[in-house]
Parts: sequence; C-alpha cells; structure tokens
Amino acid sequence: MKPILVVIFLLAFSFPTISRGQSYIAHYTVSSHIKNDTLIDSVTGVKFILDKDRIYVKAIDKSGKQLWKTDPAVDNKLEEYRVKRPLIAYFHFIKARMTGLEVIGITYNNSQFGYLDKKTGTFKFEGQD
Repeated sequence: MKPILVVIFLLAFSFPTISRGQSYIAHYTVSSHIKNDTLIDSVTGVKFILDKDRIYVKAIDKSGKQLWKTDPAVDNKLEEYRVKRPLIAYFHFIKARMTGLEVIGITYNNSQFGYLDKKTGTFKFEGQD
C-alpha cells in the first residue's frame, strides 16, 4: 500500500512540471529571462538580433545592411550535450574575461556558454556546466 501512495504522491507533484512541455536543464530554461531579442551597441548603433526560435543571431548596421548571421552551436560544431538542439536562453552584452572587450554573452538551455565577437560574429566557446 505504501509504495502505491508514494508513486501517486510523486506523480501528483511532478505532473505540473511534465505538463508544461518545457525542457529544464540545470537552471537554464527556454523561457528564461531574455528581456530583449535585440541588443543595440550604443557606440556604433549596430543591432544584434536574436531570432524568435532562439537559434540565430545577426548583426544589422544603421543603414539596415546585414553584417553577419550565425548559428553559434552549428557554425562552431558544438557537440550534442543534454539536448539534441540547444536554444539560446541568455543573450546580453558582457565583458570578455581575457580582453575586457564588450561581447555578446550566449548561454544555451543545455548549459553550454560562450560569447560572440560583435564585429565578426565569431563564437568563442567557454564551457558547459
């Protein structure tokens, strides 16, 4: 009798999490705290836009010309880790540790992370949790 009650209890508390249909990996979720899907460089006026699917980032200059577009995970051949197709969960300006230059910080829902060079779109993988 007790094992059945334990199973029912566990199902009752896990059902809301399962029913949301949302992947949760560590503390990174797809429904994260991204406040903007567009970052604007205050010096150059370049816009960095994260697409609605949270896969691609592109840079657009003041005149509307696309400077670059990247899928950091695919373009840099990140190995599969925890999920089949990682999605960007965090997207914001940060200072690169080694150079101190402003870059675009990227964290995926599988906890892989790194940053994009604002001029070239080159992704520097920094690790995974």
